[in-house]
Amino acid sequence: MKVYQNDSDKELISKLQANEFQAFDILFHKYSERLYHFAFSFLKNDEDSKEIVQEVFYRIWKKREELDSGKSFKSFLFKISYNLIVDQLRLKLKDNEYRKFLMEYFDANSSTQIEPGSDYDVLKKQIDTAINELPDKRKRIFKLSRENGWSHKEIAEELGISVKTVENQITLSIKHIKENLGKSAFPVLLFLSLFFTIR
Repeated sequence: MKVYQNDSDKELISKLQANEFQAFDILFHKYSERLYHFAFSFLKNDEDSKEIVQEVFYRIWKKREELDSGKSFKSFLFKISYNLIVDQLRLKLKDNEYRKFLMEYFDANSSTQIEPGSDYDVLKKQIDTAINELPDKRKRIFKLSRENGWSHKEIAEELGISVKTVENQITLSIKHIKENLGKSAFPVLLFLSLFFTIR
């Protein structure tokens, strides 16, 4: 079965399930760069970000027969990526050298003095609590952007709203979360690093 570049994701998934490697290759080239930038926005490391991309597509190939072509493949990809990134960050933030790297990174990109000692699990719980406090529509927009990797335009088209509305809702979400993190500089900067990337 021949694979065409303009096939939909659903068609490519069906061909992938039939063990057509060309379909896998097209999906990889379609999404790998974007997944890399998504991972880098969290990890701030080229090699780690590339490894995330490789691991995501390794899992896709390994589980190809279990893929649901009726669901959004793009959302599924970014969900796997997000979970892998969180797992890696949880491990890396236990390492003092990585914490030092992050603090140096923030110091080079912010005029705010950084306070060390923030624990990722505690911070993640604070962020999750703040996100869950958002109004339903705002929460959905924020998660589509930050966890699923959707662009502002894609979210606007999906929800039938303007790009400006999407931007405003994300800005309000970030403001709410920052307020919930308090005045400690390190958690706020880590949050901005992990979630406040322009798409």
